[in-house]
Amino acid sequence: MTAEYEELSLRAANAIAAQLKAKPDSCLGLPSGNSPLGCYKILSKWTESGQIDWSHSRCFALDDYLDAEETKTFASFLHENLYKHINLPLNQRFNPRFVDNYDALIAGAGGLDLTMIGIGRNGHIAFNEPGTLRDSWTHCVWLDETTRKQNANFFGSVEQVPKRAVTMGLETIMSSRKLVLIVAGEHKRTMLKQAMSGVFTPEIPASCLKSHPSLDVLADFPL
Repeated sequence: MTAEYEELSLRAANAIAAQLKAKPDSCLGLPSGNSPLGCYKILSKWTESGQIDWSHSRCFALDDYLDAEETKTFASFLHENLYKHINLPLNQRFNPRFVDNYDALIAGAGGLDLTMIGIGRNGHIAFNEPGTLRDSWTHCVWLDETTRKQNANFFGSVEQVPKRAVTMGLETIMSSRKLVLIVAGEHKRTMLKQAMSGVFTPEIPASCLKSHPSLDVLADFPL
């Protein structure tokens, strides 16, 4: 773990902690993957020491695999790396795999207050792969081969990576009042630059983010 990644993780954790302190019943959109791991470790420590209270908040997973062994799902990832360390009630943890109309559920809860997201090497956010339309809501998707290869380490081989997933859509994410984009790894610099310049293109789903009125971009390399 580099000092730059530790700083990225601390800034992301501070953003979530500040949101919970300002609005204890906040609705949060949460990602999986390597990028948020440091942030989740910090939030877990702060919760265990009594600095953060999650009891009134609601957390919504951004996405998840379909047809995956349960231990490989993002529901399991969030449980192991965050939920089991914090005082978030079971009935306030949501995942699009288990909800027929995720967007209606989010809207009924008052909408997302803060959503943390990562960016893939092919420009995807959540599991919105290249070609995703800007006005997309929560939907099922066939995973791009680039994404499957990138996630092969979690499954042992690319052949074992699920081909289908369910994800918040771009409109779901963009409807969040605040967005925190975390970018870990120098290899993502070029894609981040492409996403933050020019106009929106479905071939780079992350390119929609720059038009959000409250976007905070955090990276472990100079921007």
